[in-house]
Amino acid sequence: MRIDRLAARELGEFWSLREDVTVLFGQSTVLRTPWGELRLERPGALLREALHRMQLGPVSLANVVPGFPGYDVPEDEWNDASRELLGALAPLQHLIVRHIAIGASPVLSVVPLSPRATFRPPPIAPGGEFRVPEDVVLRRAGGDPVLAHEGCAHRIELHGPDAPRLLVHLQEGTGDFRSPLDVPLPQAVVRAARAYAVAAGMLCTADLKGAARL
Repeated sequence: MRIDRLAARELGEFWSLREDVTVLFGQSTVLRTPWGELRLERPGALLREALHRMQLGPVSLANVVPGFPGYDVPEDEWNDASRELLGALAPLQHLIVRHIAIGASPVLSVVPLSPRATFRPPPIAPGGEFRVPEDVVLRRAGGDPVLAHEGCAHRIELHGPDAPRLLVHLQEGTGDFRSPLDVPLPQAVVRAARAYAVAAGMLCTADLKGAARL
């Protein structure tokens, strides 16, 4: 297999705003959201640039801040610009959709559904055991799988031809990254998807049985 083909299957993490969020830039920045207007007085240049890009669709924030960390990078390894941007984005978590991509193609999106939604994916070790809570419902919107349950602050949407493979990995509850569906997904993608699903309340791990669902 060619090296460029391998690179195209690497993990990507993208950020975007909910489709129903509008950003108005001016002396202050106003976000029109399903839960009312949110006014940001004198937002920094990094936040303004991130919001501008995120309102256009999924974007890698490494294009805003070089060295922007992935979900599994410890905070003490963040650079100063990343720390500034993540701190500014923290109060806006309920407006931000987080995406996992294979190369440039999003395969999983976590959509916030509540003004109280927060999202902090935990590190996921290889070989862990997972289970889907009984109240999680699988449905299909326009053909793509959606994981949701009543009262949850998020839903998970799966996209594209890799969605069935990824759904198997989320449902099978093992640490085996191989799939019964032809070509396996990259291990980093499966591990990130499980971390996102845990943070969204759609997957439980043995280590997090006592954790509160977000």
